[in-house]
Amino acid sequence: MSRSECYAQRVRARPYGPREVTVDGVVAWFHGPFAVLTLAEGETSRTVRADLDTPSLGADLLHLFTAAEKGEIACLPQPERTVGEQVIGDDVPVVVRRLAVRPGGEGVSLILGTADLVVDVMLSMRDAGRLAAEIRRWVGAE
Repeated sequence: MSRSECYAQRVRARPYGPREVTVDGVVAWFHGPFAVLTLAEGETSRTVRADLDTPSLGADLLHLFTAAEKGEIACLPQPERTVGEQVIGDDVPVVVRRLAVRPGGEGVSLILGTADLVVDVMLSMRDAGRLAAEIRRWVGAE
């Protein structure tokens, strides 16, 4: 089976098509087995992709965003299992070193860290709940 056939099979296995959720500083895009999160803080942004077919990654993301919804501290146990976006033409892979949430102010802080960049986005509890609900839906589609 070719890579494209394998990808198409995995996408068709999910019961819904592309879906996008935009909240302050975060755009989450869900399609097939993939969740793509872009965090933007001012002029700085970073995108990370998670694959539901990676063992326990969906459950780990669900735990992270459920903690965010409750205003609790949590981090992805193995953030390197996600894929960081890299600049086109750049051969150096972007390794995600940290994906975490912590309470702060009137909401939670969602933190995405790589070797050269940390993006810290503040989410309201309502927005954290919206993201958690979509992650729940996405993970539940396994």
